[in-house]
Amino acid sequence: MRPSKRDLILAAAVRVIAADGIEGLSFETLADAAGLSKSGIIYHFPSRHDLLLGVHTHLATLWERELEDIAGAPAAELTPTGRLRAVVTSMGRTADLPELLMILDSRHHPEFREAWAGVDKRWMPEPDSTDAYLVQLIAYGLWAHDHVHHAPLDARARERLIAAALERIPS
Repeated sequence: MRPSKRDLILAAAVRVIAADGIEGLSFETLADAAGLSKSGIIYHFPSRHDLLLGVHTHLATLWERELEDIAGAPAAELTPTGRLRAVVTSMGRTADLPELLMILDSRHHPEFREAWAGVDKRWMPEPDSTDAYLVQLIAYGLWAHDHVHHAPLDARARERLIAAALERIPS
């Protein structure tokens, strides 16, 4: 199945953000990256706000699909342990820069936050489940590590840390 123009635009937007940050994303840079006219972009995303909301929603949807692929089922069909195992496995990888930038950007606008909140609500433990929440915080640390630390984790260290986090998931 051929991707829709909207999906092509969103994929191009992610590439622009990876190369130039959110500030580098404009209708002009996006039109060049997507191989479309500026008016073609505006047809699908009439404002920069609509475009950014589209990118947030697109990335959150991709992440939820990844979680479902890892877990083998949607969140509603899994135990809390099964959901947290998928989260740790997913977040054990290094964050893609566009994901990280968009997550940080989502803190500044309620609609952007909402794009991610549904995934969090379906997959993440509540803070009052202390042991499970600590494991989630370990996963966040693994995910962001290479962007905030002076030396990236090597593959063996990352695998050991993921395994250690998985062992700490309460049953």
